[in-house]
Amino acid sequence: MDIHTLHIEHAVLLGLHTLLTLVNFWLHRGIKGIHWFPVYNLFAFVSAVLIALRGQIPDALSIVLGAVLVNIGYVFLHRCLSEFFGSRSSQWKLQIGLVVFTLIALVQYGVIHPDTKSRLIAYSFMLTAQQMFIAYFVFRNAKGILLISGGLLGLVLAMLGLSNFIRAIGVIFQGAPANYLHGGSLLAWTLLNNSVLQGGVTVAFVWMTAAVLRHDLQVQASTDPLTGLLNRRAIELAAEREIVTSKQNSEPLSAILIDLDAFKQINDTFGHHCGDATLIAVAGNLQRGMRKNDLLARLGGDEFVALLPDTSVDEAVEIAERLRTALEKLEVTYGQIQIDVNASFGIAQVENSIHDWDQLIMSCDKALYSVKSAGGNLVLAQ
Repeated sequence: MDIHTLHIEHAVLLGLHTLLTLVNFWLHRGIKGIHWFPVYNLFAFVSAVLIALRGQIPDALSIVLGAVLVNIGYVFLHRCLSEFFGSRSSQWKLQIGLVVFTLIALVQYGVIHPDTKSRLIAYSFMLTAQQMFIAYFVFRNAKGILLISGGLLGLVLAMLGLSNFIRAIGVIFQGAPANYLHGGSLLAWTLLNNSVLQGGVTVAFVWMTAAVLRHDLQVQASTDPLTGLLNRRAIELAAEREIVTSKQNSEPLSAILIDLDAFKQINDTFGHHCGDATLIAVAGNLQRGMRKNDLLARLGGDEFVALLPDTSVDEAVEIAERLRTALEKLEVTYGQIQIDVNASFGIAQVENSIHDWDQLIMSCDKALYSVKSAGGNLVLAQ
């Protein structure tokens, strides 16, 4: 198979990549920066088409424009990843600078004074620099849920850079043919390797978008939509794990059940929108009183629960009292309405008689019932 045929196959593959990334963008338009990725692929595709048409179109289009479009595509790839990671970077200035140097070299050695060897060396080194800089940027920013997929993208980009570096070194020592399209095995191998790796860039980025979407779905499934706290299902799952850990390590585990006093009156008097504003304000107030490892959830209505790992019932009482005092000082403003908030607190600790979440929350509920019977706005441990 000659290198011209490889160019044609390369263009076809990049065309398919562009279609794939357009579909990916259409399906997941809410992801930051994703719209720039098809642009990167489109520039690479048009570049491959122009290079494949060399001999049938002017050299200025094939040699200069066809090559520099790849470099411009990497500027858009960097823009895409900067927005995707939410990271401000001045590297785009460096990327544009590399494109300018590449354009000057291509015009000089492709049109003014044609020299295939010098052109390939300059172009390969500039492309290597672009790819390596972006790979470094990805490695530095790919964390958390993006550690694996982002790490793969960084690795593929680094391998692309290495491939182009090897091409530059090979041309330095082995020379280059007068006609690039009649190049030997080194140029053919580089083109084939780049086709495979550019497909890897697309796969890795699509994987990254899938990782973001999966994380968003997990967050939605575990989050109360009104307050942003954990929901009932999420706290139940977390509690079951914490209870097992507590019993295995013989560490205390406590829970605080919180119920707002006279919340129905707020809804009845001022309406449900005011009630929602109150719940949001209360959730924020309670969250500020939590420690790093504590978990806070909204069970539903005006009922909240705090799960306190490695916390005895006496310590939980102190925490609950601070929360109660903070809520007493809270003033919720809704339009012209000022609302004062009080809450009742029922506390229980995991003991030998408590084996699961249902038993723990039931014990909290008994304490809470006693507080409500006494008039509310109190803290009581079962």
